[in-house]
Amino acid sequence: MEQLFFDIVQNEKTFAWVYQFLIMVLVSMIPFAPIPVVATFVASNHGFLAGFLINILGTTMGSTLLFLLSKRLLRRIALKYLTNRKYLTKYLKLIKENGFSAVLLGRIVPILPSAGINFIAGISNVRLIHFVTATFLGKLPTILAFTFAGQQIAAGNWYTVLIIAIYLFALFLIGKKIKQQWSK
Repeated sequence: MEQLFFDIVQNEKTFAWVYQFLIMVLVSMIPFAPIPVVATFVASNHGFLAGFLINILGTTMGSTLLFLLSKRLLRRIALKYLTNRKYLTKYLKLIKENGFSAVLLGRIVPILPSAGINFIAGISNVRLIHFVTATFLGKLPTILAFTFAGQQIAAGNWYTVLIIAIYLFALFLIGKKIKQQWSK
């Protein structure tokens, strides 16, 4: 199975971007999936602009599909997931009060996994247009960072990759601090 995955993502044929786009859609729908690794890999294969478009559009589409599935079919599973985590119920309250801002914040600062944001927004009153817009805008900084890192890895510029890693680690620490505050 791993070999099939690598054959698809390393495919240098004309439609390799289609395969990689579909992989980004699927990976973004799986909780705790290695989106940074796949996004960096895609960018190292396609360069900055094409890699960025594949990554941002693929992850936004995958998040939107999971949002719609949560809203229509997975409501019971999403509610069960939420009730087991105290900080998620606080995020649900925040998202019900101000959906756009809560989705945007959750995307910019990794407070919880992307799939969690999709589930919570799906069972709340967030409108589709607000969800898609906040998701797209919120994913921009990290997708830009992953894409730039992929391009820099392909070019052999490891110092730039280190700076990007420090930026992403700082976002992670901020998200962890917010999560700790919500868990109290």
